[in-house]
Amino acid sequence: MRIAISSPYSWSHPGGVNNHVSGLARQLVELGHDVTIVAPDASGAAALVDAGRSVPLPANGSIARLALLPGCGARVRRAVRSGDFDVVHVHEPLVPLVSTSAVLAAPRKVVGTFHAAGEGRSLAYLAGGMLLGRVARRLDRRIAVSEPARALASRYLPGEYRIIPNGVDVSRFSPRARGAASKDGPSILFVGRNERRKGLDVLLKAFPLVCRKVEGCRLEVVGSGFDAGDVRRRLPEALRERVSVAGFVVNEELPRRYASADVFCAPALGAESFGIVLVESMASGTPVVASDIPGYSAVLQQTGGGILFRRGDASDLARALLEVLQEGSLREELVGKGLAGVGRFAWPAVADRLLEIYGE
Repeated sequence: MRIAISSPYSWSHPGGVNNHVSGLARQLVELGHDVTIVAPDASGAAALVDAGRSVPLPANGSIARLALLPGCGARVRRAVRSGDFDVVHVHEPLVPLVSTSAVLAAPRKVVGTFHAAGEGRSLAYLAGGMLLGRVARRLDRRIAVSEPARALASRYLPGEYRIIPNGVDVSRFSPRARGAASKDGPSILFVGRNERRKGLDVLLKAFPLVCRKVEGCRLEVVGSGFDAGDVRRRLPEALRERVSVAGFVVNEELPRRYASADVFCAPALGAESFGIVLVESMASGTPVVASDIPGYSAVLQQTGGGILFRRGDASDLARALLEVLQEGSLREELVGKGLAGVGRFAWPAVADRLLEIYGE
């Protein structure tokens, strides 16, 4: 089968949607399919078609890098029409200009996957609003990666959606990547960009409460945009040396970081449709403590590999972290359930479900 997969987001800036597209493409190629990826800033491989240069725009509490310059839509239309594709799988079909162009130019079957979630309005979806009717008519199948993603998309495009989660390369993440146990004390890991919605401030408020009862407890912050001095200044002076700020780390390094932690903390405040970092952590044999936002709750309900705390509540976060760090039997139970439960998010399982839709 010849399949085109498009993403509206800059290929040179890794993120959840592009990681999903890349993982799906690899899995489909392994299964013998011919796959072409269309995205902004895409270059360096024959299977990539560059939709044009992206520009950064504020969106959903983050920065979206979209190709909106003149000529971008034409590039996408040429790529989609000239490839003789059996299926065009468009991610975020309402986001201009790459996604909307791919949907409207596709000569045959069009599948759309919606990723975004949020409680307010989506500026990116609103920007594509003038094309809502045409996009709706061209989508043969609609997919949402989670119930929160379906809820947001259906505000703009009412109709039937299949829920198919993000895929994870669980073979990359394994307890075998665990490093030597630290003698300095148990560690809490945070992975995320320096954005308010990721909730690091909540974790920094909870950390001193945890340290009062867990001797030598440490915190590791991984993610782009953080300044080590700024992060440490937000803690009492006596605890600043217990925090390490690694900043951005390459994908090859992430499995070891997950596996070496005693607990992974995901304190996001909202706008997360799916907890991919939760699945990566559980596949690494590390239990999860996450805020009770819908995207995270759904993942932990399906796997059982972690516990939830009230979003934005530092005291309740400290309570949850202490449970995992101090109760060995609970920790072992969460690790076991997490390792068993992540299989449903493994790429072979997810790709099989998508291929069923392609074949309908």
